[in-house]
Amino acid sequence: MSERANLDTGASWTHPLYATLEKLPGVSLGLASVDDLLAWGLTNSLWVFPMATSCCGIELMAAAASRIDLDRMGTIVRGTPRQCDVMVVAGTITVKMAPRVLKLWEQMPEPKWCIAMGSCAISGDFYRNLYSVIPGIDTVIPVDVYIPGCPPNPEALMHGLLRLQEKVHARRRGEKVDRDPNPDLIRVTQPAIPRVCERDLGRNDELSKLQADQAGRVTEEQMCPAVDVPFEPPPPATPVFAPDFEGLLRELGVAVAADGPPLVPVERHFEFARRLKELGYRQLVSIVATHWLAGTGRAGKEEGASEHLEVAYVLRTVGPGSRLATWAVRVAPDQPIPSLVPLYAGADWQEREQFDLVGARFAGHPDLRRLMMAENYPGHPLRRDFPIDAHCAPWR
Repeated sequence: MSERANLDTGASWTHPLYATLEKLPGVSLGLASVDDLLAWGLTNSLWVFPMATSCCGIELMAAAASRIDLDRMGTIVRGTPRQCDVMVVAGTITVKMAPRVLKLWEQMPEPKWCIAMGSCAISGDFYRNLYSVIPGIDTVIPVDVYIPGCPPNPEALMHGLLRLQEKVHARRRGEKVDRDPNPDLIRVTQPAIPRVCERDLGRNDELSKLQADQAGRVTEEQMCPAVDVPFEPPPPATPVFAPDFEGLLRELGVAVAADGPPLVPVERHFEFARRLKELGYRQLVSIVATHWLAGTGRAGKEEGASEHLEVAYVLRTVGPGSRLATWAVRVAPDQPIPSLVPLYAGADWQEREQFDLVGARFAGHPDLRRLMMAENYPGHPLRRDFPIDAHCAPWR
């Protein structure tokens, strides 16, 4: 093409092949750099790894459904971290879940980004001071885009993805891209529950040391590993043979209390439950342990009442005319209780939960270890002398 023709068309570059293709009917041509082409492909093929743990996950599902249809943006939800480049954290993250989220994040290939969807993922929201919840996912992994709301709707998620596309384009152009600020992060990571009770001054030394040394790691002595409490059968006692629940209580000399379930002696507890099962109480409904400090609880009415646990049991018959049987066992904090796993398989997880949260020990349990909290969580969070916003380094 001549220099005159180049000036007429205003083109800054020309080539004989380009000029020929330009004259073909129905052919449209465009020029772009390879970098622009790669940036276009990257921003329009964001594959999402869904880390949905609570109600925000429903909005994430709705965004992938037909009304919003994230596929039109090239955004595909995949169930494996090895093929995704965007992690959407939608929901509350607990201390037990945090290391799993970090491991999945580390398995994602670079470049990768994170979107914190909803108030719980951003700051912990209602649960930020709770013993089991981390105050924001950005305490574990870096966050690129925050989507506020409780929960944010699918359109808000799409807006967050568009915001992420803008950041990706800017980074491909070589511009410095700062992560979105979260000014409340420092504030919400500090304990916020007022210390108004004098009882807080009398916490045991282990908990006080843990709270004072916020940056320190949890030592092996502070961990709560699996506990093997061997089953030592109580001394032989006369079996109970009464034909009904009330008759069993009378035979044991247990009075029906007005302020709670009747208290069965711990040495008769297993035999009492076995006899109830023979009478048709074949469903274990619940096992609930409560920790009481000295001078409190039902035992607080007694002179010189010490710290203790009360473990309540509920059984029921199955079928028409179902009946309930409930009783309790009172023990010292470290005194073992005969496990009911040999009688009721459902006691396995329920006893593990009460060991995990309250510290009740069940003799003869096949696998007495943490169930809900992380393996290295210090102490038992539902004891009455445990601060609800205690630190659990490094997750909260």
